[in-house]
Amino acid sequence: MISYLFSFAFDRTLSLAKIEDGLIKQLLISANSFLNNLTSFGHPLNSLFLVGTVYLVILGLIGRRNRLEKDILAIFLSICWIVELISINLLLLAPIKDPKLLLAELLLFLPIIVVSFTWWYWRINYQYSISSKSEAEPITFKAPSSMLNYFYLSIDTFFKYQPSYASFNTKLAKSIHLFHAIVKLNVLGLTLGRAVSLATST
Repeated sequence: MISYLFSFAFDRTLSLAKIEDGLIKQLLISANSFLNNLTSFGHPLNSLFLVGTVYLVILGLIGRRNRLEKDILAIFLSICWIVELISINLLLLAPIKDPKLLLAELLLFLPIIVVSFTWWYWRINYQYSISSKSEAEPITFKAPSSMLNYFYLSIDTFFKYQPSYASFNTKLAKSIHLFHAIVKLNVLGLTLGRAVSLATST
């Protein structure tokens, strides 16, 4: 739900009027329209997401679990943030009238990335715990594993590629961690650099 709220804010904060006309603006309009449909109250996909979230909360309160529906909701949010990542990169190339727009979108995007990769790291380890065919635990920690470990790992990856307290032992875990590092370089390296440059040049 945290990721959804930030996705909602990301979409509503993206003011296309602050971007000069051209091909990049047209692509941003398409991406924004897609996100708007997924996060607009009353749209069928958004309604299904909200109903599904309430349903899962109720199941949790009564002690029942539904892993498949949680995965579907997580995939839904993953699609949203991937479109947002594309939007961020389009903003890098766009002639922006207001330089603070890119910085605002970046600040809203960072929590989405942290929450999303927290779930991805936790999910591949959870699959290991319920599958008897897995030979090695995908991610191991020096401390006892908990949700906070995955959350801290997701944040810490923004500052260093290989944290000393965690090991990635399977191809899937290493691939997700590599993708996380690429997103980090893209967001913190390119986007933050240009956002600060634009903000200080005015």
